[in-house]
Amino acid sequence: MRPLLLVLLAASAPGQEFPAKRPFRMGFTAFPHDITEQAFLETREFVRRNADLVAHHIEGVPWAEMAAGQPLPPAMVREWEGKRSMVPPGAQVYLAVSPGRGDLKGAEKAAPLPAELKGKAYDDPPVRAAYLRYCREAVRFFRPDYLAIGIEVNEIHSASAAAWRAYAELHRHVYGELKKEHPKLPVFASFTLHNLVKRRGEMLSEFLKLMPFNDLAAVSYYPFMVEPAKALPALDWMLEQFDGFRKPYAVAETNDAAERLPLPGLGVTIEGSPGRQLAYYERLLRLAHERRFVFVVSFVHRDYDALWEKIKGTAPELFKAWRDCGLLDEAGAPRPAFGLWKKHFERPLDAPPPGPP
Repeated sequence: MRPLLLVLLAASAPGQEFPAKRPFRMGFTAFPHDITEQAFLETREFVRRNADLVAHHIEGVPWAEMAAGQPLPPAMVREWEGKRSMVPPGAQVYLAVSPGRGDLKGAEKAAPLPAELKGKAYDDPPVRAAYLRYCREAVRFFRPDYLAIGIEVNEIHSASAAAWRAYAELHRHVYGELKKEHPKLPVFASFTLHNLVKRRGEMLSEFLKLMPFNDLAAVSYYPFMVEPAKALPALDWMLEQFDGFRKPYAVAETNDAAERLPLPGLGVTIEGSPGRQLAYYERLLRLAHERRFVFVVSFVHRDYDALWEKIKGTAPELFKAWRDCGLLDEAGAPRPAFGLWKKHFERPLDAPPPGPP
């Protein structure tokens, strides 16, 4: 084992106290636990009390409007205004956008994909131009402190090698143009650690080639998607792969399951428990202290049993996998991992802000 990992493991030993100050921001998305006004208000209040960073996670692009040089659709602007209202005073903003995960993904509140873009690859010139314009509009609207121009992009490699090559070209182009305009804005794409650690091989090597065009090593990690014995060691494996780039780490999204959840249609059972969830967050947040991560985002703050009951007739079963990942259970009662989160969050922040975009 490398000396660095020995140091990290020693720093993670149970009972060792954390530093007096916290070097990383702590955030949530605005993902609600139900489709009610009360749930949205409760989510906003929770974020305001327990985060100093808000993550806006937006998949899909208004391709027709962007390709035609038109304004953002009014319905999308209203939705974005709601997201912007979630940000607590003094908090930073992490904005993540995505062109799709193999094909061009359209925004729900926008016109359909225009005929001239149907079947086009990510690196097709009109696609590149439309996506760059969209990213510029998103930066102008949200004024983020951190920007992901791709979400879990290593998954595109699973779609096809051709799709990956096209995305990589799109990423390099958009990254380069945005850095000219906003040189102090950290720009990057996130990757899924749970699949990267399992598949490795070509998927890993291809993503590593893209790292020179990422200002952060931004990880999306759901440890319940990895064998229990390998869930925590995956974090050390991540350091082995990415330390050489000397880029700051950020956890773009994460959660761990706190209940046992069978998914019969998928033929798997998630072996979650409050204790396992607590152990994961303890390891992750200790690592965030030791390695001075930029931020850690928990995607779901509360179990969404109520939401699932309303959408289960039309939603894929996979969407249920994150149902019991909240730091609060379905009734809003705190789990042990929430107490740990608060313990970290209440420490004074010792993290220099990035420059303005």
